[in-house]
Amino acid sequence: MTRPNNSTLKNVAFYAACFTFSVALFVALAAAGHVYPFGDNSFLTNDLKYQYIDFFAWFRRVLLGEANLRYSFSQGLGMNTWGLYSYYLASPFNLLCVLFPADKLTLFVFIISALKLGCIHISSAWYVQKRFDLSRPASFLLSLSFTFCSWTISNLCNPLWIDCLILLPICAFGCYELIREQKMIRLVIAIALNVMFCWYTAYINILFLCIFVLVEFVDYVAAEGFSWMLTLDRAQRFAGAMMLGLLLSAWTFLPTILAMAKGRPVLALGPLLKTGLKSLIRGFIPGMWVNNGNTPQFYCGVIMMLLAISLLFNRKVSAKIRIATFVVTAVLIASSVLSPLEYIWCGMRVPNGFYSRTAFLLGFFTMWAAGYALQKLKERPALRRAHRPAIVMPLLALTAIELFANAHVMWNQLYVGYSENANCTYVATATDTITAIQDQDSAPFYRIDRTTTRVDSAALNEGLALGYNQLSSYSSANNPQAIALLNSLGYSSVGEFSTRYAEPILAVDALLGVKYAIAEHAPVEYTAMPELAGAVNSVYKNPFALSLGIAASKDIQNCTLDGENPFEKQNDLYGKILGSKIELYTKIEATQTVDSQNLRQWNVTVPSGSIGYLYINKDATAGSYWPVTLTIDQRTIENEAWRFDNNIRQIADASDAPSQHTVSIGVAEGYTDMPQDNEPVFYALNLDVFEQIINELRTSEFIPTVFEDGRIEGEYTAKDDGNLLLSIPYDEGWNVTVNGTAAELTPAADKGLSSLNMQKGANRIVMTYKTPGALAGLAVSLATAAALIAAGLYARHKKSRR
Repeated sequence: MTRPNNSTLKNVAFYAACFTFSVALFVALAAAGHVYPFGDNSFLTNDLKYQYIDFFAWFRRVLLGEANLRYSFSQGLGMNTWGLYSYYLASPFNLLCVLFPADKLTLFVFIISALKLGCIHISSAWYVQKRFDLSRPASFLLSLSFTFCSWTISNLCNPLWIDCLILLPICAFGCYELIREQKMIRLVIAIALNVMFCWYTAYINILFLCIFVLVEFVDYVAAEGFSWMLTLDRAQRFAGAMMLGLLLSAWTFLPTILAMAKGRPVLALGPLLKTGLKSLIRGFIPGMWVNNGNTPQFYCGVIMMLLAISLLFNRKVSAKIRIATFVVTAVLIASSVLSPLEYIWCGMRVPNGFYSRTAFLLGFFTMWAAGYALQKLKERPALRRAHRPAIVMPLLALTAIELFANAHVMWNQLYVGYSENANCTYVATATDTITAIQDQDSAPFYRIDRTTTRVDSAALNEGLALGYNQLSSYSSANNPQAIALLNSLGYSSVGEFSTRYAEPILAVDALLGVKYAIAEHAPVEYTAMPELAGAVNSVYKNPFALSLGIAASKDIQNCTLDGENPFEKQNDLYGKILGSKIELYTKIEATQTVDSQNLRQWNVTVPSGSIGYLYINKDATAGSYWPVTLTIDQRTIENEAWRFDNNIRQIADASDAPSQHTVSIGVAEGYTDMPQDNEPVFYALNLDVFEQIINELRTSEFIPTVFEDGRIEGEYTAKDDGNLLLSIPYDEGWNVTVNGTAAELTPAADKGLSSLNMQKGANRIVMTYKTPGALAGLAVSLATAAALIAAGLYARHKKSRR
């Protein structure tokens, strides 16, 4: 048995030291900031508390066999969940979630964050050692600076993005090998892993590598000489490596493309400049980052940045390399300043939050430039002593202190204001409430939603975490047609990719099967359920909730809903279902009594026997983050008509006589003015008409016997040949049989719903979901892997015969 040589043992010990030091520094940061598990400040911040913690809870349920990886009804009527998995959850670190109980997932996120930082330190230390032949202390210093750069510290709340920092140094060395030695396999595998772990950051990394490989090529030809044949050969090899990496990852990449392709690129770029000169400069200075959305996270250790800058002025370095370094640095800085460049880097979409998503690329390129500078210093005899541990170790200590201080300042801005005890209390309460409802009602199909959320108004994925079917959704990987339909019917702002169930809407709730509402205020015509044992929150039952399917006219197939506001669209939807014009809602003429820059007020008379509602049609210039304060009589809603709260609001209960009410909108807290063209519309829901419609629809309901993620079964008796409308979004992945014969699912209501053609009499319906592109993608990946293995074996055989 061959013993490992001394150099190998030293390298193992060195990488272990890198890992241990980064983990220890991370733990020290948490302890200094009193962050859980070393204090009550929760590690959940930004989208980690709004989105990802619920996604982790769902993924844990998937791994334990309690949920389906391919499809879920727990968000926005239903969704293909492959995009959710491949964007948010595909990191192999996430498999560790099964080791933690559901109420300890914050600890799970904390631990995998520590592990990822340790792995970034290892991969980047390995890279600078291999690429520049640096001493271990120098490699440690540069890799530590990259690991704890400002971008990493500010984006630990986005754990899905962190894996790309582990893989980027491996990709970069793959580029180096491709240019110098014509080897492709490392780059192919690294690209495939990038796509497998997170396609979004893989896109950013691949775009960067297309630039970075040119720098490595310039460095190579500066020493070896330029030729067009050489250029063509390396270009073909690089393009081939990119293509092979994508083909190798096709098992996840292809179904991801098909799942995400339903969304549209966002073209409104906004201002040309994303930040000002002052904020730009602050981004390079330790301790000066401000959590205000326009300070780029460029800082990555003063010593490493100075070494990188020294490369530009080192005349011993080829002028071509210095020019290439300057150009790439300028492009990377400009990518955080100019909206068009940011738009390209972010996949032809305007990013929503988390400014300067590509700043880690500048951190990596700074590490490359610093490593290159140190490599050139080694070539100068007079400066070789600078690499000695006696000089490097004090600099390393100073760097560690400096990085810690910078991170501590950032953490004091990020990890405040949300208590882990409060989070645990909420989760326990919500779990008890949902369990109480499900224990009482064992019907296969119904939906539940709630007006209160774990934090602020954006934690909208609780259904995934706790296993119930809800309308609310906050995800970049949902079904966009379903979200568009829900928002057009009055649940949230039109054009947003999220939906918040801020208030029950009786008519739409009934149509979509929302049987239970967990609400702060008693909704009109819902029944309170004080007898619900174990429920901590107030639960209300909707007596009008319909089941999964109802008979509908032919007008519902492939239809688009008409109307200028949610009330008109609801009228149109009900009309298309029944095949005749319906005035479920009638408009209320309101009298405006105050019209000033800071306050607008109306007197509203709600007819007898009707529920009064209003909806604010937003000013076209208001955007997503310019709310107003809405007051309805004595009830005040602090933020309305913005991203998460742009809902139909109840004015008054139904009464036997007309009732008078006062409605006003004013400047929201923290703002100095309000959009001047926000226009409330007032409508009344006629209860008699509504009840007649519901009773008619109930005569032809489809009540499934099986309603599980990715599977629906049941018997439906049709009175006549016609359409069955299903309150699930249209999706090509559904395979449907009716009485054992294949049937075609057709879109309805702008593809937010779906329908089936039914024949008169008994119909046995079976629907199963298969992820579009999954089998084809798997076949491509297996074929690519087989081809790579065969090519490798052939090359080895050919080499052995020489």
